Amino acid sequence: MALIFASALQAQVNESVEGVAAPKPPNPPKKARAVSGVAVSNSTNFTFNSSGFGGSNGPKSWKEIKVPNLGSKLLLKLDNVYIEGYKGKDVLITAKVEDNEGNDRAKGLRVVNGSGLSDNSGLGMNIKTEGGVTEISMVGMPLEDSIRIKIPMDLPLTIKGGRGAMFNAGVIELKDMHAEVEVSNTMGNVNLLNVTGPINVKVAQGDVTAKFVQPVKGPISLVAAMGAVDVAFPKNFGANVDVKSAMGNIYAADEFQFEKSAEEPQSIPMGNAVKGKMNGGGQDVILKTSLGDIYIRTQK
Repeated sequence: MALIFASALQAQVNESVEGVAAPKPPNPPKKARAVSGVAVSNSTNFTFNSSGFGGSNGPKSWKEIKVPNLGSKLLLKLDNVYIEGYKGKDVLITAKVEDNEGNDRAKGLRVVNGSGLSDNSGLGMNIKTEGGVTEISMVGMPLEDSIRIKIPMDLPLTIKGGRGAMFNAGVIELKDMHAEVEVSNTMGNVNLLNVTGPINVKVAQGDVTAKFVQPVKGPISLVAAMGAVDVAFPKNFGANVDVKSAMGNIYAADEFQFEKSAEEPQSIPMGNAVKGKMNGGGQDVILKTSLGDIYIRTQK
């Protein structure tokens, strides 16, 4: 029975193509050095001794880099990541990593993986730009602490998470983005704060929470296989909605009035569905989950 449910839930994700306070990024480090063409900054304010997933016991510290040769789009193959949009032009990555100077066995070596990638950033990540797309991928073991990234708020962004969910929370948090965003995550919550869209989010196991600000731009698609979908829109936001929970309820604020479509409503024995216009119609909005509730609330 469990296998049947798992297959059905994963099929839901494949079929569909708020308020959370974000952690405060650390203060920018002062001194910098160059590693493989990338400016790397070292901070000694956060150094401590801890055993990592890789089995080493070297000291760790926060390091910040500026991504070189930035393209017109950004692809992040990372999870357990906090991303904040800002009005600058650079992509800045801050992560807590092991100091190689404290690992005698790793001296003179670099982290590599079976995908042909190697660490060229000093943070255990590979950074490359091809065809106008800058791709940042984790090369070695997932990091214990969340990765903090600041990016231009109007830079189109794609995030593919899930690799490190077995080792950390796998949470993806996104704040203050006014460009097109696409997120896929295997395991872990996706939290979106102060975003405008267009947005496409798919999560196999985890909740999707989103708070939109004006001007809201569609299309918007938030899909969770096993988890809740919780979205907040501006009070007078109008949309053409396709909302469905196969095994759960749909909750909506009084400010949102729904007009059913001319189509015959779907029969869902253990769930609920709403398809039609909300507040007179407008942007296209899809909210779906196979196992969980859906919440449509007003932005406060």
